[in-house]
Amino acid sequence: MTYMMPPIVDMRLRPPIPAWTRGSVFRTAMHYPRKMISFKGARSAWLEDLDILFEEMDSSSIRYGVLIGRASSGAGNLGGVENREIVEAVNTYPDRFLGFLGVDLDDIDGGLAEIREFASEANIKGVSIEPGSAREPRWSDDPSLDPVYQAALEHDLPVSISLSGLLSVLGGHDITWSSPVSIQRVAQKYPDLKIIVSHAAWPYAAEMVVVAMACPNIYVSPDLYAATKDMICADTYVKGANMFLENQTLFGSAYPVKDIQEAVRDFLDMGWRQDIIPKILYGNAAKLLKLDLG
Repeated sequence: MTYMMPPIVDMRLRPPIPAWTRGSVFRTAMHYPRKMISFKGARSAWLEDLDILFEEMDSSSIRYGVLIGRASSGAGNLGGVENREIVEAVNTYPDRFLGFLGVDLDDIDGGLAEIREFASEANIKGVSIEPGSAREPRWSDDPSLDPVYQAALEHDLPVSISLSGLLSVLGGHDITWSSPVSIQRVAQKYPDLKIIVSHAAWPYAAEMVVVAMACPNIYVSPDLYAATKDMICADTYVKGANMFLENQTLFGSAYPVKDIQEAVRDFLDMGWRQDIIPKILYGNAAKLLKLDLG
């Protein structure tokens, strides 16, 4: 199939820069390529070469990669990245990267202080939490998270809530912590808060689609789970977007888990309605993150 590529916003990309590669974050993100022959991994990821990544981004029409912050240093082997380094990355490469500030759920007050410090920085576009894979996992509507949601609203930033069965396992927990049901309660409590569910609560795909149907302020971002050939549950995300969620579905590669070029190719063959592909690849993200891709 021939398709004229728009400028794509990749909603989950962790580049091979020291902030990620010197700790465990990048290696943990390479879980699938290291463990499973069906995931080859990108050349830039294996070599940890940023210039090659830029070439791969250009060849795939990736306009921006979104650096979703991680502050889960106490959970399993997930590791963490300092928010100062995310700010440094998006300032160093403003035409390549956008950033979400991570909040360590073991130090929410510290995370709130960094939101106040960095929220006005150019290319900082949101806040990131990973409640189902924190050192002490919790549901997304846990009262301890209310200050995070309130701070995001105060600074007019969306919140990324990363949930997946694998993420919970890597954090040392069972997969039930990846259920999206509690996000419905958050979305209804804070109807003006924009919520991105990164990894789209895989494998709870059907629940994720129905929760997003009930809450127009929830965005489904399945990244590799809807951009990988033969991935289980992918068809549910595709059907959900085709039927209900064309304005609430986002594209992501989850690089370095997935080769960006392969992710785009696989995405285009997943069975999306042709008329909604531009929305998923960039239109919905551009509106959500207030981007001018013209």
